[in-house]
Amino acid sequence: MAELKRQIAVLPMLLARIEQLEKSNAELQGQRQPAVAALENRVAAVEQANELQTDRIAQGLATENDIEWARNLRWQADFRYRHEQFDIQGAPSDRLRHRIRARFGMEARISSTLAGAIQIATGDISDPRSGNVTLDDAGRRKEIALDLAYVDWKPRDGMLVTIGKQKQPWFKAGNSLFFDDEVSTEGIAFRYGGRTGPFATAWSYWLEEMSGAADSNLLGAQFGYAFDGGLTLAAGYWDYGAVQGQPVLNFAGSPAGNSSYLAAADCIGVGTTRCYLHDYNIVEADLQWSGRLGGLPLTLFGAYLENLDPGTMNSGYDLGFLLGQASDPGGWEFGLLYQDVERDAQFGALLDSDFADGATQSRGFRMQGALAPVRNMTIKAAYFINDRDYGTPVEVDYKRLQFDLNYKF
Repeated sequence: MAELKRQIAVLPMLLARIEQLEKSNAELQGQRQPAVAALENRVAAVEQANELQTDRIAQGLATENDIEWARNLRWQADFRYRHEQFDIQGAPSDRLRHRIRARFGMEARISSTLAGAIQIATGDISDPRSGNVTLDDAGRRKEIALDLAYVDWKPRDGMLVTIGKQKQPWFKAGNSLFFDDEVSTEGIAFRYGGRTGPFATAWSYWLEEMSGAADSNLLGAQFGYAFDGGLTLAAGYWDYGAVQGQPVLNFAGSPAGNSSYLAAADCIGVGTTRCYLHDYNIVEADLQWSGRLGGLPLTLFGAYLENLDPGTMNSGYDLGFLLGQASDPGGWEFGLLYQDVERDAQFGALLDSDFADGATQSRGFRMQGALAPVRNMTIKAAYFINDRDYGTPVEVDYKRLQFDLNYKF
C-alpha cells in the first residue's frame, strides 16, 4: 500500500512531464514547417535563377549571331542633285534643267567564297545609260527600278565569277568616256588577277532576247598587265553578235550616232524603225600611269578603239589627265579629256551619254573639277565643248555645263 501510494503521488509529475514533452514536440513541429518552406523557396529561387541565366546565355548567343550576320552586310546609298545647262548651235534658246539621282543598295557576304549585291536606282527605264530623273511633270513621282542584282563566286584567290545584272568588269583607262559608267551589263563575267601583275577578263552578256530572230549579245575578253611603278596596259575585244540588220536598241529608236537605215525586208520592223547598218567587232587598247606630282595624285591615260567591220568612220581615241583626289575633307581634283569617236567606232548604246549628248561622230573636250568640303560630300563641275556630226553638213557646236552636289550615306 505504501508503494502504491508513492507511485500515485508521482503520477501528477509524470503527467506534467508528458504534457511538457507534447508541448515541446508541437513547438518543434511549428518551427520545422517554416524552415522546410524556406528551404523549398530557396531551391525554387535557385532553379528560377538558373533558368534565367540559361535564357540569358541563349539570348547572348542569339545576339552574337545577329551581330555576326550584321557584320556580313554592307548598306550603301548616294544622292546627286544636278544643275545642267545647254548651248547647242541652231537651238532656239539655251536649255536649263535640274535633275536628281538616288541609289540604294546592299552587299552581303554569304560565305568565304560567295557574295551578292542588290541595288535599286532612279532613272528612265528606257535608257540604260542614265540614272537621272528630271524635276518636272508638276511633282509627279519618279521611277525607281532594279539597277544591280548579282552574285560573286571566288573559286580561288585571284579568280572571280560574277553572274547577274552587274557592273562593267573590264579595265577602263582613267576617265575615258568610251563606256558610260551607269550601264549595268547582264550575264556572266570571269576575272583573274590582283593589284599588280597580269590580269584577264572575259564576259558573255545579253543585249536583246528575240523570239523570231537571233538574240543580240556581247562576247569579249581583255588582257593586261599592271606594273609596280603605276603603269597599266590592256587590250580587249568586244564582239556584238546579231546586231547588224537588227532594230536599234533602246533610245526610242535612236541609234546614238551609229549608221542605220529604215526597216526593210531584211530587218524586223515597220514604219520609222531603224536598223543597224554594220556589225560591231571592236578592238581597244588602254594605257594608264598613276603616280604623284608635287605630293598630289596624278593619272595620265589614253585609249584607242577600232571597229573591224566597216572600212571607214570606224576608229576613235581619247587622251587625258586627272590631278588630285576629292575624297577626304578638303581634297580637290581637276581633269581634262579630249575624245574623238567616229560614227561606227563604238557601239552607241554603251557610249557615255553626256559627251556630245551620247552620240558617236563626235569630238571635243571635257573639263572637270571637284572639291570635298566635308566628309561624304563632293561638289563637282564639268564642262563639255564638243562637235556633233563633225565633217558632215549637219555639224553643230554642242556645249554642256553641269554642277553636281553628291552625298554618300
